[in-house]
Parts: sequence; structure tokens; C-alpha cells
Amino acid sequence: TPQFVTGPWNRVKPVFLEDREYGLALDALVKGCSDVLVISADGQRVLLGRRKVEPQPDWWYIGGRVRPGDTTTAGASRNVRRELGLEFPEERFEVVANYSMVWAYRQQAPQENGTADISTIHALHLTEEEEKNGVRSLDPDEYAESKWWSIDEVISKTDRFHPCLVSSLKSLKSKQALHALEKATEDGSGNNADAIAKKALEFVKAMQNAKVAQKSTRVIFDEKNCIYIEQK
Repeated sequence: TPQFVTGPWNRVKPVFLEDREYGLALDALVKGCSDVLVISADGQRVLLGRRKVEPQPDWWYIGGRVRPGDTTTAGASRNVRRELGLEFPEERFEVVANYSMVWAYRQQAPQENGTADISTIHALHLTEEEEKNGVRSLDPDEYAESKWWSIDEVISKTDRFHPCLVSSLKSLKSKQALHALEKATEDGSGNNADAIAKKALEFVKAMQNAKVAQKSTRVIFDEKNCIYIEQK
């Protein structure tokens, strides 16, 4: 996501707000987030954390808020360091999609005032060695557990996973299809028109599958049955 800085911006020290002040800020502002899809070395699985606090007390991205002045990738890098204890340079994070999110509830009082986010979703592809080394446990005050999920399984279970999460994984697959097409034209197989045409068709299909059908999708999370119910 391109960043444009106007003037001599030099603020580096973060400002901490107590819960009351932070709650007032949430009432007045839309906060920016950098969230991350941590992807296995084979590109087939995603690491998700099952949150136990509002908003979104269910399976979700690794990530959180960004600070003023951050690029989205800088925010993503810091959030992964905080959540997983892993150091990755900004260049390892690829933007997948941007979303507007509105939540009816939040952790700070009054909880029913909710909160709103603009989130940039990134992909972080691990190497085989990085995946083998594993990641540390997520904060037990915020997460119940973490788990590697099949990307195709998450996409197929549209009533079990949040529609934003499903949408971002579809966008990820379109990115993967684009990279496969680019590789087919660059790695010496560029003279194979059939191979390139096949990859191009796969890319177009992935892009079509990733399209969001409506501007605003409304759901309710049934915590008892762990399903998302779309509201017409």
C-alpha cells in the first residue's frame, strides 16, 4: 500500500492511552490495522489464532494496530514480532487486500459502542526452515490457541470462518496464481505458449473467485454453534 509523507514528519515515540481515553478514541475514529496471513512453505496452509476477546473472538489473523507514520508493512513486521516473537524485514510482507471492518462490540467500555477498522492484509510466506523452527505460543490473555489450517478448507467453510478472512484467502490465491504466471514467462518456459496460457487462465479464474459480490456484507456470529449467519 503506497505511503505519501508530506512535510518533515519525525514523530517516533508511541503514545499510550488508558482504557477510558482509548475508548473515547474508538468512539470518534477509525483505526488502522496491519494484519498478516502467515503461510506455510508449500503455500497450502495458514496460521490462525483463535481470539477470546472482542472484537472477533474467533479464528483470525496475526496482527493489530499500526502506529502513526508506519507503512503497512512496517506495522505488519512489528505485529508479527510482538505476537509470534519472529523478526522479518518489511520486504517479506506482501499486501493481499484492504478491508473496512465494523464491529458491534469491543473490549473497552462501553463494549456495545463497538469499533471500526481499516485493515491491510499481508501475506508472509515462511521458508521450510522457518516453518520447522515453529512459532511461540500466542498471548494467553488474548488467544485461546493457534493452529495451521488448510487454506482450501477455510475457503470452503463459509459459515465457519469470518467472511473477511475467507475473502482475503481467495485474494491470496489470486496473488499466488499471478506469481505462477509471472514465473512461467520468466524462467525459460516463456516459449511454451500453452503453459503460459494455462497459467493465465488459472489467474483469471482465481481473480474472478476473489471478487467480492457486494460492497457491505453483514454477519452475526453465533458463538454457541460457532457459525457466521449472513444478514440480508
